[in-house]
Amino acid sequence: MSAQEVFYNGTLEGFFALLQDVLDSGNVPERVRRCKPEGWDETSGPSLFSEAELGIAGPLTGPNLEQKSRAAISSLKTCSPEAYQDCIQAWMSDELIERDILNYALKLLQAPNRTIMEQLRTDRSWPPCETVLRASQRYLRELDRLLGLLRFKPTQEGYLVARCEPDTFALPGLAEPLRRRFGCSAWAVEDEKRHLVLSCNGRDEPVLAAYDPEDPPFSPPAGLVPDEFEALWQEYHEVINIDSRKNPELQKRLMPLRYWKYLPEVQFRRS
Repeated sequence: MSAQEVFYNGTLEGFFALLQDVLDSGNVPERVRRCKPEGWDETSGPSLFSEAELGIAGPLTGPNLEQKSRAAISSLKTCSPEAYQDCIQAWMSDELIERDILNYALKLLQAPNRTIMEQLRTDRSWPPCETVLRASQRYLRELDRLLGLLRFKPTQEGYLVARCEPDTFALPGLAEPLRRRFGCSAWAVEDEKRHLVLSCNGRDEPVLAAYDPEDPPFSPPAGLVPDEFEALWQEYHEVINIDSRKNPELQKRLMPLRYWKYLPEVQFRRS
């Protein structure tokens, strides 16, 4: 594996396996590249050369990947459960900051004692720490917004489905809160930016899968006007609205424009 440039399979498991390689070598590569998992959007332009032509080792697969990933997770959790969560959430922000996360984790794990490790973990004057904590907070902020802004519709398959285009890789973080919210009801959330769907049949654990944008996994129900429930929500929103208290700038800060296309109450007032 090149000390200057490495790449991994674009998954969280693959990233932790890469972290274990860094822990074993004690060196963070100059550049970390993602391979695109099937069904996900590209995060950067295509390479002119194959990985073999560039002389870069291929990403781990199978038992070796799982073993290394588990080892890195165990080390980081033992060192600091809080740092472990921050690293996961920073990676889930979908920013290209893998190198900063690796630097952050490596330095914490190499700290001579717990006191110094805790100081480093929250030292925002250290650039990798600032990057990781900022990205982690960004991810959590979007999760909080989505839980309040997702709008669900019934489908022909018997699911309640919401659609979104989050900036972060937010779907896995929605699984447990939505499972508790919906109980035995079947539900799903589609990430139309990454072509991923998180679904739960109301009995089993939620499942994350890729889908073909030309063949969406859910369709409007037969025999029901698709906008019937939206019309009821729009009427409620119109009744409780107070025009004299409108503050568009505050509304945009609390509810960024990228969410508006999925909010029927906003589309109704703009029409």
